[in-house]
Amino acid sequence: MQDHNSTNQEDLILKLDQDRAWLLENLDKGKWSEIRSELADLERKISKLIIRVQESNIET
Repeated sequence: MQDHNSTNQEDLILKLDQDRAWLLENLDKGKWSEIRSELADLERKISKLIIRVQESNIET
């Protein structure tokens, strides 16, 4: 059985990953061309954060 904090963290990571995917999809469609570079960098950072959290959860 998972504790409440673990469930909240999983929900947060899931939502963050959905938002990251939405951002990437819209960048690929050519939206926000004037700030594309900054948003692409943000998407990469979010992706790395998600991976680190998931790896951390596996180790514990």
